[in-house]
Amino acid sequence: WLHLGFNLVVQLLVGLPLEMVHGSGRVALIYMAGVIAGSLGTSVFDTDVYLVGASGGVYALLAAHLANVLLNYNNMQCGILRLFGIFAIASCDVGYAIYSRYAEEVMGPPVSYVAHLTGALAGLTIGLLVLKNFEQKLHEQLLWWIALGVYAACTIFAILFNIMNPTVDPVENLGDGVNSQYVLYNRFGV
Repeated sequence: WLHLGFNLVVQLLVGLPLEMVHGSGRVALIYMAGVIAGSLGTSVFDTDVYLVGASGGVYALLAAHLANVLLNYNNMQCGILRLFGIFAIASCDVGYAIYSRYAEEVMGPPVSYVAHLTGALAGLTIGLLVLKNFEQKLHEQLLWWIALGVYAACTIFAILFNIMNPTVDPVENLGDGVNSQYVLYNRFGV
């Protein structure tokens, strides 16, 4: 519950300022891209965990702040301070996720730090694509195309990997209509 609560607080603290400047539609697109990227990334690189919560979307919002600073640094007050704050929040949470994933005494189902990282990659790339750029420069147009290529390549790879990889069974059927997610819920309460 601690991790989920932290995600909700960060989502409000980070998402609202972005939404006030760039609008709900753009921020929703970044958030959903992060959720999808978190899920796809976990299905490729960290298949033995279950996803609960909103880490991919939250980290997309955190990384979108980096994209916002890259695009609009000249129009911002305290841009470096904003980046430092975002980096501090993200570092603490990713550190906690990695610790809880590999700690000797597991307190419940492991947290997927891959969802955090791939959500952040999606937030940075989609943020560069959809956030308002108040003074567009030539090098930022190149950055736009690079971001589009990186996001498209990663997404296509992850989708094709999931289609062509027959060894991954995301939900184990335990018989009588009971699946492993149901057992996980009853055992760990998630």
